[in-house]
Amino acid sequence: MIEEKKVVWTMIRLIAFDLDNTLAGLGEGICPENLERLKKIESKGVMIAVCSGKPVDYLCGFMRQAGLKDAVLVGENGAVIQFGVGLPPDRFYILPYSEAAKESLAFIKNKISGLFPHIWFQPNLTGVTPFPENAEEFEGISGFLEKHKQEFTDVGVYRHIDSFDIVPKGIDKKKGLEYLVELTGILPEETVAVGDGVNDYPMFEFAGYSVGINLKDTTKADSNFGTVTEALDHLLSLLQQ
Repeated sequence: MIEEKKVVWTMIRLIAFDLDNTLAGLGEGICPENLERLKKIESKGVMIAVCSGKPVDYLCGFMRQAGLKDAVLVGENGAVIQFGVGLPPDRFYILPYSEAAKESLAFIKNKISGLFPHIWFQPNLTGVTPFPENAEEFEGISGFLEKHKQEFTDVGVYRHIDSFDIVPKGIDKKKGLEYLVELTGILPEETVAVGDGVNDYPMFEFAGYSVGINLKDTTKADSNFGTVTEALDHLLSLLQQ
């Protein structure tokens, strides 16, 4: 089902896409047809950003393979920003966050490691992202975080289908986009945000226009599409107006 609302602005200069289950399925690449759509968007002078919970190192390899060389990478739910896919990057930023949050994150990682010694952690520069291997580990981590949530007031938690993103309080995809537009001079009303889940809602709030992909709560975005292909076609039609 496609739900659209009227779009009112004069120009699109930046489109920020979530990655997993938005641009591509979990662990998959962007399909060739949609990659061509992205290249058409980029050819119109629109900056493309990938805003994900994944670290920028992961996003860098992903987007280099995709051939979008001018992409901006916004990793770790807005905490880390990299311009381009070259190494060393053209520009690289880590958003500031409190010493208290750093201590809490280190404590949480240590405790989860103690509970599940073989668990794999995403190689983040800021937050903590454990990947449980089974339901017991999922519930163990969830129970630990719930039990101590009054102590961890300086971090936030996103639970995903395969992992937990435990991030510094005050840093999210909205904050990452705010920082990005400050760096580029792009206005908030000239931005579009595209995503599928709760960690995308903050950037929906910030962007001039928001596009959901199979959102459960369709009120969170200005438009909602069943597939990213439909969403990309919609954005291309707006760019042709």
